[in-house]
Amino acid sequence: MDCIDCHNRPAHSFDTPEGALNKAMVHGRLNPSLPFIRKQGLALIKAEYASQADAESKITVGLEDFYRTKYPDVWSKNRSQIEEASKALSAIYGENVFPFMKVTWGTYPNNLGHNDYPGCFRCHDGSHSTKEGKTIDNDCALCHNLLATDEENPKLLADLGLK
Repeated sequence: MDCIDCHNRPAHSFDTPEGALNKAMVHGRLNPSLPFIRKQGLALIKAEYASQADAESKITVGLEDFYRTKYPDVWSKNRSQIEEASKALSAIYGENVFPFMKVTWGTYPNNLGHNDYPGCFRCHDGSHSTKEGKTIDNDCALCHNLLATDEENPKLLADLGLK
């Protein structure tokens, strides 16, 4: 085995649309106070476009039309935030989807962990076996040092500033 067996990203991590949107909201690139920004943004970045330029144009027009028609007060009071949101959504799309290369959401799954994709369990699932019937163990402790698994309020998390 080598690194690429588990870490299968080409040059950079590709996000899921949901993950990319969540990150943008956490980092202030999308204002969560805009009504339905996550739902509308998700629909816009998941749509199919002929090119990145086409996506940028249609994402911008789509978001502006949404607020102009459904939320005219929000549109008039927060136009600059909506314009910034469309730029952020276009950037998210541009960092993860490349139509000319046939790379779209999920083309390059991130198999670190096991939240969005099977990750470790692609192989550590108990069904991959040798001719002798020996399977790849699915004990997480083979690769991970599991700390504080049975403690209600682990001191380790407090020491790390995580609790």
